[in-house]
Amino acid sequence: MSDSFFGNVGEAISNIGSGISDFLTGGVGTDPNRLISSFRSQGIPNGAERSSRGSSVSAQFSDAVKQKDWRVKISNDFIYTNNPVMDPLTQTGGLIFPYLPTITMSHSASYETIATSHTNYPFYAYKSSQVDDITITGQFTVQSEEEARYWLAAVHFLRTVTKMYFGQGSNLGNPPPICKLDGYGDFVYNNVSVVVKSFSVNLDKEVDYLAAQIDANAGSVKGTNVSYVPTLSTITVVVAPVYSREKIKSFDLAAFSRGELVVGNNGKGLGFI
Repeated sequence: MSDSFFGNVGEAISNIGSGISDFLTGGVGTDPNRLISSFRSQGIPNGAERSSRGSSVSAQFSDAVKQKDWRVKISNDFIYTNNPVMDPLTQTGGLIFPYLPTITMSHSASYETIATSHTNYPFYAYKSSQVDDITITGQFTVQSEEEARYWLAAVHFLRTVTKMYFGQGSNLGNPPPICKLDGYGDFVYNNVSVVVKSFSVNLDKEVDYLAAQIDANAGSVKGTNVSYVPTLSTITVVVAPVYSREKIKSFDLAAFSRGELVVGNNGKGLGFI
């Protein structure tokens, strides 16, 4: 190749470097269009400009939408109130998944097959309907001691609500506490009564662990306690909706279809899903 070819390439590279230098030092400001214009003045071809059709239009939401907290939350006020270990949960009103979790839900209607001789098609007799278990799988990241204490509170909360009242204390003989499930707005999970059937959490050996201190001065737990929390973990919770006999008596399919049993009065759901 000729010396003129290498000379032109070298000049182009030099001009690009000059344009970037001007951009970084404020010579052309921070506007990408001005940077491209600077490149073009040095022989850079057209085609890299930002659109000049005016500012983009962002989505507009009402105040009610902006104020609605639609994060997935499992709560039970009695469990974490006045509890130093679970105190972080009082700040968020329950166990909130910090990132959008993966949720698996299903509803089913059960029919029994009636076997009839000499027929091509069976008959079905309706038996019952149910909301199947809801599986919630979410990631937790921990980058500070505050987040580590929240992780500890979340795991201890799940440990607690999967145990019955036994041995000593009040309410002896009662089953594990009933919780509330909320998430994704009014018509998805709105004040749904659930029991936590199981949960799992992975303590991976391939991640770092962060120390967290809890100052516990309640009951027989005294002083400062140190625990180590994974910086990345996955928590899976399996819950099942529960309804009392009295509540089931108030069920009205027509009202349910209109959403009245889902949203309820003033947006506080009645728990039916």
